[in-house]
Amino acid sequence: MLKGDRKYIFFLSTCFIALLALQLMAPKSINWKLSYLKKDKIPYGTSALYYTLPSLFQNTKIVVKDVPLYNALNDKVFKNTAYIIINDRFEPDKLDVESLKKFVKNGNSAFISANFFSKSFMDSLKFKTGVLPFNLESKAMLNFYNPKLKDRVGYATELTFGKYFTKFDTAAVTVLGDLTGGKINFIRMGYGKGNFYFHTSPEIFLNYNFLKKNNINYSEKVFSYLPVQQLIWDDYYKAGKVHRDRSPLRVIFSYPALSTAYYLLLFSIILFIVIGIKRKQRIIPVMEPFNNTTLEFVETVGALYYQKGSHKEIADKQIIYFMSYVKSTFRVTTSDYDNAFISKLSSLSGIENNKINGLFKYIAYIKAKSEIYEHELLQLNIMIENFYKLNKR
Repeated sequence: MLKGDRKYIFFLSTCFIALLALQLMAPKSINWKLSYLKKDKIPYGTSALYYTLPSLFQNTKIVVKDVPLYNALNDKVFKNTAYIIINDRFEPDKLDVESLKKFVKNGNSAFISANFFSKSFMDSLKFKTGVLPFNLESKAMLNFYNPKLKDRVGYATELTFGKYFTKFDTAAVTVLGDLTGGKINFIRMGYGKGNFYFHTSPEIFLNYNFLKKNNINYSEKVFSYLPVQQLIWDDYYKAGKVHRDRSPLRVIFSYPALSTAYYLLLFSIILFIVIGIKRKQRIIPVMEPFNNTTLEFVETVGALYYQKGSHKEIADKQIIYFMSYVKSTFRVTTSDYDNAFISKLSSLSGIENNKINGLFKYIAYIKAKSEIYEHELLQLNIMIENFYKLNKR
């Protein structure tokens, strides 16, 4: 059975895992955000049109620009190039407008499809727009003026604002298409050596409308007016693009998987803090192990004997310790260091017979004396240490 805080942790963890599983298994809701971005496959994105362009403009180089017109066009030379801008609104600043006009004036084309144009932009090119009555907007049908392109029924579009051109310079403009009620929604405006193509029904290019019935034919006919060798696709003037968002979290929240992982991380940190607030037990102090002072004691006692000049006592204790070592290591005991003992110890230790015989003769010599000199004690120590080193057990 779970006891204490464990049952609460288990309960919270189970609830969170169940919630996460339900979220992962739940059908994804449709994103109805107005985007116009080429990467978006949502209803209001333009991925279908963008990936169709290579088939509409065969052998044509397609370049994507994600910067304002001023940055994309300024100080660059373009020839026979078309700039395609499709969005709900087109509101460039003064520098962008001047760069675009210079671009078209040099013999290039600009195709701009938008519901709303900034007043300054319309004034600079001398055109105006209006809107259909509300009861006609939902029934808007698009078509062309050219009899060879005109469709018998027309091309239906939803979500339209019903915008159309109310004023333009007729000497410089060619009407290319209209919508319900004969209202003009597609024109070509000559400017210098190039042309502006203005279109007021961008909804027809959204995935939602583009993939309906024969609406793809409408796009093919619209873009057939652009005689180009190079095509520039704008991905900057888009409703779904947030240009001022510089937050590092922007990338995380752009992808559902990353955002889910981010929230899971936050939940884990909070859970860890909540559980860790309560101390489970007091800190256990570190206990230092006892030091082995035996060797220090022996060294101290030996130094004391040595300072007093008790060489004989030190030798006797060293012999006792050595004989104890022989007894415990080789399992032999004797008080007589005869030839049988010497031979047996030699075979057990792997040390030559004459060296062992010399050691035990010297031990007998030391034991027989009542006093010994310092050099005799040192000689005994050397011989015993050699035995330890030569011993193969």
